[in-house]
Amino acid sequence: MESDNRPIMQNGGVNMDGDLEVRGDVVGRDKVTNIYQSTMPPRAGSAPPVPTLFIGRDEGMRDLKERLGILSGACISGPMQVITAVRGWPGVGKTTMAAALADDAEVKKAFPDGVLWLSIGEKPRLLSALATWGRALGAEDLLKTPTLKEATVQLAALLRDKRMLLIVDDVWETEHAEPFRQARGSQSALLFTTREPSVARALAPTPDAIYNLPVLTQENAFKLLSALAPGVAARYPKESRDLVRDLERLPLALQVAGHMLNAESSNGWSVETLLSELRSGTKLLEQKAPADRMDLEKQTIPTVAVLLMKSTERLDEKTRDCFAYLGAFAPKPATFDLAAMTAVWQTDEAKLIADTLIDRGLLEPIGNGRFQMHALLVVLAKSLLKD
Repeated sequence: MESDNRPIMQNGGVNMDGDLEVRGDVVGRDKVTNIYQSTMPPRAGSAPPVPTLFIGRDEGMRDLKERLGILSGACISGPMQVITAVRGWPGVGKTTMAAALADDAEVKKAFPDGVLWLSIGEKPRLLSALATWGRALGAEDLLKTPTLKEATVQLAALLRDKRMLLIVDDVWETEHAEPFRQARGSQSALLFTTREPSVARALAPTPDAIYNLPVLTQENAFKLLSALAPGVAARYPKESRDLVRDLERLPLALQVAGHMLNAESSNGWSVETLLSELRSGTKLLEQKAPADRMDLEKQTIPTVAVLLMKSTERLDEKTRDCFAYLGAFAPKPATFDLAAMTAVWQTDEAKLIADTLIDRGLLEPIGNGRFQMHALLVVLAKSLLKD
């Protein structure tokens, strides 16, 4: 029927690329696999699924909702931040937070005309993306417009009188976000997610409009691992907490580790050796990412290394080598000052290289002239030296 070919728009959010995005820090691999099997082939416009687990993000949800003018859990409309950029480490859960926000009851009430969702990635087809939003709003012919500029104007006309939350996930270039900024109606809010601080700074109208999504707290990270591998966490609580600490509380790393531990335990094997091995992070890189990270075009699930290397592939050869060397000499935790980086790289361009790594989301300022590389990125850096 015609409706089967039309994108779905609902208050819960719309994924206009057909990407299945998991809302919550984790969904069991078997459940996600069942979701994919039941919905293949994917249709553009299918909404992200409702989260089965969403752990440790209450504070972040409150902060983002307050930015949208939703105050004190009472749906009282306050000043609305019209553009918000959510950024953080690769694998920290930016997409998950945005998807959970789209499904939140208070958000649905605050934006009665609904939520439009779009995940664009590194090489977006922007005209097609705008056309899909146009179809969701009842206009079938945006794809027939000869230029992106004209499609943007038409979409802006459709959104002019709407009060909607517009979510553009996984932005890699500032230019890719511009049509959505131009099309946003005056009553709507626009939320971007990106792993790159330089993109977040360019998209946010003020520094306050950037929301830096942190890793989970130690306790919430342990709760996440416990939800994934309950038997292991109950039997080996100290070892599990040590693992959470060494993986530096990154949701992506915890999801993969949790699935591995649960599988090993379910098969009747001892997990003590695996718990120890996972603490280095090396085993995680070669594992497949959670099923919600599936590449729908290739019908494959990438490895953790492939997901992380999306950032390193954007570096020039010299900067990529410096990133790799930094991993090789990284202390625990992996923090550096400029003098240490200069010594490792043996170059007078250390500040310029560090700025590039920061802009690519591979190095994070932590104050007092020091910078941090996440533990999983340290493992990735070391693997690049072997290559």
